[in-house]
Amino acid sequence: MLPLISSVARLVVFVISLMVLNLPSLLQGSAKPPNIIFILADDLGYGDLGVTGHPYVQTPHIDRLANEGIRFENAYMSAAWCAPSRAALMGGLYPARYFNSTRELAVERPSLTQVLRDAGYATAHYGKWHLGGHKATDPAPVDYGIDESFIDNGNSGEHPTWTGAERSEPHHREKTTERYVDLALDFIDRTQDKPFFINLWVYPTHSYINPTVEQLAVYKDLQVEINDFKNPLQREFLKFVAEHGDIQAAMRAYCADVTALDTDLGRLMEALQERGLDENTIVIFSSDNGPGPLCNNWDRIAERYQELPLLLNNVGASGPFRDRKISLHDGGTHVPFFVHWPARIKGGSVDMETVLAGVDLLPTLATIVQAQTPEDLDGIDLSAAWLGQPQQRAGPIYWNDRPGWSALRDKQWKAHLQGKKFRLYDLLKDPSESEDLSRDYPEVAGRYFNALKKWEASLPAKKRKP
Repeated sequence: MLPLISSVARLVVFVISLMVLNLPSLLQGSAKPPNIIFILADDLGYGDLGVTGHPYVQTPHIDRLANEGIRFENAYMSAAWCAPSRAALMGGLYPARYFNSTRELAVERPSLTQVLRDAGYATAHYGKWHLGGHKATDPAPVDYGIDESFIDNGNSGEHPTWTGAERSEPHHREKTTERYVDLALDFIDRTQDKPFFINLWVYPTHSYINPTVEQLAVYKDLQVEINDFKNPLQREFLKFVAEHGDIQAAMRAYCADVTALDTDLGRLMEALQERGLDENTIVIFSSDNGPGPLCNNWDRIAERYQELPLLLNNVGASGPFRDRKISLHDGGTHVPFFVHWPARIKGGSVDMETVLAGVDLLPTLATIVQAQTPEDLDGIDLSAAWLGQPQQRAGPIYWNDRPGWSALRDKQWKAHLQGKKFRLYDLLKDPSESEDLSRDYPEVAGRYFNALKKWEASLPAKKRKP
C-alpha cells in the first residue's frame, strides 16, 4: 500500500502546484472585467513618434503610454491601407478572404464589438469608419453590436454625425480629435453599470494636413535637416518632397498634426486617471498602415503636389522600413503597437519576439475578457504576449490586398510574390528589405514560394481593386 499512497500523494502535490501556478488566471474570472479603449491613428508611420525615434515630433503622452505598458516591435496591420486593415481588426480575418471583394464588413459574421457586447460590454465607436458604403441601406455601426457611434466615412444610421456646416468650417479635420475625445469621455461617464469598449479611430496624419496657427506654433522654430533621419530611404523621399515644395513648412505641419493628436490623447489619459479608471482600463494604440502619400507612382504624386499643395505635408516616417502606405513592404504594414494596462502589464516592457497581426486583436481581447471566441479566424490569441510572455506563431502571417502582390512574414523571414517575381528577406539583418536572399537560401525560398502560391489559391477568384 505504501507505493499507492506515495503515488496519490505525489499526484495531490502536483495538482496543488498547478493550482498555485495558475492562481492569477483562476481568480481573473471573479475580478472586474477591464475597460478597453482602442486608439487607431490614420496613416501614422512607425517612425512618427518620439518613442519610435522621430527626430522632431513631440509626443510625450503617447510615449508615456508606450513606456508604461508594453511595446510590440514586430506588429503589423493585416493590410497596407485604411479600409481592409480596419476590417481585419474588427473581423479577425485577412481582408483577402472577403473584404477586398465586397468592401463591406460582413454583418453575418461576429465582429469585435459584437463579441464584446455579447460579453456584457457597453460599446461605442467615435471617428473614422470606412467599413462599408455611405447609403442609408448600407450596414451601420449598430449592425455590428455598437451601442453608440459618431462616425465619418460611412453610413451612420440613426446615430449623429458631422453636419454639412461643421464639415465646411476652417480646419474641421484638425479639430475632430477633440470632439471624439469629448464624446468618449461622455460615454464613459454615462457607463457606470458595465465595462466599456471604445473604438477611438482618429484622423490626424491622413491627408490633407492643414494645422491651425495654434498647432503650428509648437514648431515655429523647427529647422529641418534631412540627414537627421537615419533611414536613407526616408532621406530620399524627403529630398523628393523638397524638390517640389517647402520641406521646412511641410515638416512643421506634419509634426504639428501629430503633436495635436498627442495633446488630445493626453487629455483622455488624464481623465481616466481622475476618474480612477486608468488602472483597469486597457488602452491600445496603433495605426492602420504606414505613412502617406501612396507610393506606387512618383510621377503621379509630383502632379498631385501641383494640384493639391497640402499633400506636400505628408512627410511621415516609416522608421527603418521600406516604402509607405499601400506597399506590402514593411513601411506599408509595420506599425507602432502599444498596450497599457497597469493592473496586469508591467511598465517598460518591450516585446522583440512576438509577431503580431491586426487579425489577432479580436481573439486576443475575447480571451482576455473571457468572451466566446468566434471560430474560423485567421488571427490567434496573443494574450500571453500582451501580459509579458512572448509567443511564437505556428505559421506565417499573410497579405494580399494589392493586385498581383502577396507577402508573408514568418519568424525573421519576409517573402514577396509580386507577379512572377519572388523575393526573400531576413528582416533581422535587413529591415529595409534591400537584399534579396532567395538565391542564397533556396530551401527557405522554395518553402515560402509554395506557401504563397497555396495562400493565393485559397482566396476568392475575383478581387476588386482598391
